[in-house]
Amino acid sequence: MAKLYPSWIEIPVSNLERAMAFYRAVFNLDEIPVYDDYPPARIAVLLPSEKSVQNPGVSLVHSPTHVPSKHGALINFHVGNHATLEKAVEMALANSGSISEPIVDMGEGVRYLVLLDSEGNSIALSSYKSIDGEENPE
Repeated sequence: MAKLYPSWIEIPVSNLERAMAFYRAVFNLDEIPVYDDYPPARIAVLLPSEKSVQNPGVSLVHSPTHVPSKHGALINFHVGNHATLEKAVEMALANSGSISEPIVDMGEGVRYLVLLDSEGNSIALSSYKSIDGEENPE
């Protein structure tokens, strides 16, 4: 049986520019290529796929069939340490995001929360605190 892993994650958006501003701010992204050659879809690639190591790509998709919803699949983005998580939440709130479920300490140094992005999609963010003797996981 083949190994199951996500090959690409498509996040539906109503306003591509607003969503790009949200994700650029929250994840401190620089360049976000936009593809308009798939009408009627417009696609902004946040992270290209690396198929050789089975890392999924992530894109924002504006099309008639991609409808944002807080009830869709929940994608958890690991952001590094707790300070990075706090900064990501701050940037989310400053860019039309809102907290859906507050930060929870999951034990073993893990923190987790659910946000609504600028388009109304639920996304989760998580961070880890290093355990004694480990390097800080960023």
